[in-house]
Amino acid sequence: MHKLSPLAIGIAILLAGCATPQKSHTWETVRAVRHSGPASKAPTLEYAKELHKALQDARVEHKLVTFKFRYRSRLLLNREGEETAVIYRDSATCAHPWWLMAERLSAPIWLPTPAWLSTPPVASQVAFYVRRPATVVKVADFPAKAARKHSCAGKDGKSAVQPVSHAAKSKRK
Repeated sequence: MHKLSPLAIGIAILLAGCATPQKSHTWETVRAVRHSGPASKAPTLEYAKELHKALQDARVEHKLVTFKFRYRSRLLLNREGEETAVIYRDSATCAHPWWLMAERLSAPIWLPTPAWLSTPPVASQVAFYVRRPATVVKVADFPAKAARKHSCAGKDGKSAVQPVSHAAKSKRK
């Protein structure tokens, strides 16, 4: 009986919000955009355009990415799908700055960013989202407007995370 109470306290603390991420203004902006109805001919593109307008009004750095991927249908046939998603930078979460939101998601997903890259390759971010190789068809990059400050800056005003340059390695014979 005495062993059960620390376990119950631990579970209660976990469920009370210790592990839940803080919701930023950018997160709320993304979640406020509603999905288009089922009558839409291109729901992913329409949703991405609506989200683009909302992020542009909020002065958030983002990218509109159209990509293709292969999958197996329910009848075990090889198919190719095309989707448009929005990759955006949330400056309130310095440890996890890049997020992806698509029409079929109910909440944005975090995209892994290697420490030595300030901007990871879009193809690897999309492949992480679809969990299979993907071909990027089109990328439209929209940088943040000057009015919004980057909150991940250090005391001197420079970015706390600096990209590391790696010298090109020569091939050994």
